[in-house]
Amino acid sequence: MLNTAPQAVAGVIANGDFADCSYSGWAKDTDGFGDVSVMDDFTIASGPDCAAQLLVDAGNTEAWFANTLFQNIALNSSEQYRLNVDLSVGSELSSADNGFIADYFVVAFGDGSGRYFGENGQPGNVFSADIDGNSRYSLDIMLDNTLSSFADLTLEFQLLIGFDEFGSDLAGSFLQVDNVSVTAISDDNVTVSAPSQALLLGLGLAGLALVNRQRSAGGRQ
Repeated sequence: MLNTAPQAVAGVIANGDFADCSYSGWAKDTDGFGDVSVMDDFTIASGPDCAAQLLVDAGNTEAWFANTLFQNIALNSSEQYRLNVDLSVGSELSSADNGFIADYFVVAFGDGSGRYFGENGQPGNVFSADIDGNSRYSLDIMLDNTLSSFADLTLEFQLLIGFDEFGSDLAGSFLQVDNVSVTAISDDNVTVSAPSQALLLGLGLAGLALVNRQRSAGGRQ
């Protein structure tokens, strides 16, 4: 845990607050085929502030498996970094509805191979959750400098369609991403015993978006 508030000295994310209401600085992927969707898989949510919005499992989307928003980043091995991001999710159906199958999302780091890693540089993810109605999450996570050794490091937000043996529930889910920052902090007055994570849960927004890029096959049945 942090003993005192760290001093921010550098940032590595471009357009993390989507202030210009565009995807400038970010890359989009649908089902591992790149930025191919011309429908509502990726939109910009407006007011009072713009945010990225991913949508899956709805009639006006093209993803059969997942949508992913990502950005290449470079970390300096001599710096300590922290990740901050605000997320909002929602689904047309919830566990109170018959036939509900939860879609889900993943926040992770990639290394260019299709594998995902957590904040400690180990295989896994930083955070993931099913989408069951509306929720909000604020992540504040210290990163291990092991990540700085990755030659093709990406920060990825992936929204995936949930399936059972009969397919998905064909009910849309969304993921909104905003206020993304990966910030180097000064070593002065900072003691980090382990990667720290603060998670705040609350009510979310309305809309549709969800995606996680696995680069593996998947589809509706």
